[in-house]
Amino acid sequence: MKFGPSLCFIGLCAVTAHAVADISDVFKPFVSDSLSYDDNLFRQNSSVGHVTAILGNNEKIIKDDVINQATVGTAVDYTLGRQRFNLNLSVSDNRFVNNSFLNNISSNDRAAWQWQFGKQFSGDIGYAYTRAMAGFTNTSFFGLDMITGNNPFANLNYTWHPRWKSRVGISWNDYQHSASQRQNINWQYATASLRVDYVTPSNNSLGLQYIFNDGNYPNRTWFVSPFVDNRYQQHDISTLLTWQITQKIRFNGSVGFVTRQNAHVSQRDYTSGTFNLALNWVPTDKTLLAITVWRQLSSWADVTASYVVTDGVSLSPMWQATPKLALTAKFSYSTLDYTGEGGVSNLTQGQRNDTLLNGQMSLVYKPIPNAELSLSYQGGTRDTVNPPFGFPLDYTFNSVSTSAMLKF
Repeated sequence: MKFGPSLCFIGLCAVTAHAVADISDVFKPFVSDSLSYDDNLFRQNSSVGHVTAILGNNEKIIKDDVINQATVGTAVDYTLGRQRFNLNLSVSDNRFVNNSFLNNISSNDRAAWQWQFGKQFSGDIGYAYTRAMAGFTNTSFFGLDMITGNNPFANLNYTWHPRWKSRVGISWNDYQHSASQRQNINWQYATASLRVDYVTPSNNSLGLQYIFNDGNYPNRTWFVSPFVDNRYQQHDISTLLTWQITQKIRFNGSVGFVTRQNAHVSQRDYTSGTFNLALNWVPTDKTLLAITVWRQLSSWADVTASYVVTDGVSLSPMWQATPKLALTAKFSYSTLDYTGEGGVSNLTQGQRNDTLLNGQMSLVYKPIPNAELSLSYQGGTRDTVNPPFGFPLDYTFNSVSTSAMLKF
């Protein structure tokens, strides 16, 4: 009964869409609703049992839950001469049946001005704002923690030759946690990038890219713990290749070298190669297969680690069964090496290593262009070697969901 209106909305979405007017070229509002069930919401090991959440009233969390997310939003795409203005706004009401203390309002917004000056200069400048609930995969805090992100950005493109293109970009990223217990991992970083590409008449390209990150955790005091730093700088230089091998096979890849330097704890500096290689194969007009392999260095928001090295492979097939019905899937295998941990747990137990196996499948039905219905399943496992302080971190989860979207 609690979600009766939501279920009715899903059932009637395709019918009511027939009465909607034609989609506007400028103003494109939408509404959506999703209902999902997760059998291990807090991503806990089966041996842990009930966990007392840090809520002030010692309320116990419930392992599984039903979540309803109702979303309303709009997209504005306005062109004035050679200038283009984009605005994307969405706000969601998230409700939990068993763990109601997690009820929250989330948002995802972005505004950008895509400018053009003459034939050689173009770019964009904008601002992105996000507000979303933090996950529970790598935390011992099970209360509500809303992460607010602010991201101003600007990019400049310069084309001095039909085959040569360059791009310069800057951005600032700030992520703040609402829960006082997790504000020690508030994170800020500035990014500057430079990229040069050579593009052939057949639209293949070869490029070189440099990215600089200057990051800090403003609420960390590095001298309190000799193992956790609060500032870092990262240099990432890579070559990029886009190659249409055949009419049905396309390759996109980057191979590079990354160096991470900590401001105070130099023994945790890191230097190594990275890569991200993707092959897209279109065997028929109705099928697609994407294969991706990667090795990446990622910042890690945890009190015992600052970065993690991830190696992985994913397989993503897609089948367009009919013009209105599509089946998509993604299967991935990855390992996470906490080479940036170096904390107390490393001294006593050795370096932590995670192995993750995830899979998801979705059936998407579009009865008319401005309506979409979907049914999805997602499942995964994590196996952890040398978890911090011996606390069991292995888990298995399964999740099913149904959703509907209506565009006006």
